[in-house]
Amino acid sequence: MESSEAVRLARLVRPRAGHFDLGTGYHGDLWLDLDALFLRPSRLRPYVDWLAERLREHSPDAVCGPLEGGAFLAYAVADRLGVAFLAGYRSATGYRVPRIPGGIGGWRVAVVDDAVNAGTAVAACLKELRRRGAVPVAVAALLALGEASAMVPARLGVPFYPAGTIPSRAWPARECPLCADGIPVTPGADDGQSAPPAGR
Repeated sequence: MESSEAVRLARLVRPRAGHFDLGTGYHGDLWLDLDALFLRPSRLRPYVDWLAERLREHSPDAVCGPLEGGAFLAYAVADRLGVAFLAGYRSATGYRVPRIPGGIGGWRVAVVDDAVNAGTAVAACLKELRRRGAVPVAVAALLALGEASAMVPARLGVPFYPAGTIPSRAWPARECPLCADGIPVTPGADDGQSAPPAGR
């Protein structure tokens, strides 16, 4: 995507620096207001179109997205492609996809998320899709944080298409250097309440 569009996209999520518990077993140095992405859906149209065009070459039968933000985006991309939509529901063991009459065995499925950081949500969705007999063909996201652009294809074995990137760092919570330095965890939201993490 053109750099000016990617910069505009990054501004929509109002990035903040600090020491954050990302809610996925990881800590990071960046917080994004991912809910802000979906406040005005019309702003996302060019990015939805861009993601859909990247995924079209993989001929998916469906697009899957982890709830919440990833599913909203995946629904829009699936609509643009004219294919099925599969929501990834959080469960005790990762994510689950609802039962579909006839099953999804052999379906080519793309996974879409709003932001990918450590990749826990997309990895869990890919695992569930493979368990159900589907063939994951690609991952796409509005934003890739830190090393996600290299990590997703290397670790998860599928092409990755981010519309924009934002530098950041994330660590397993037990290995967090900010914790080791005694830096307190920053509240995620401006009001100190919980807010969407900076990617999963």
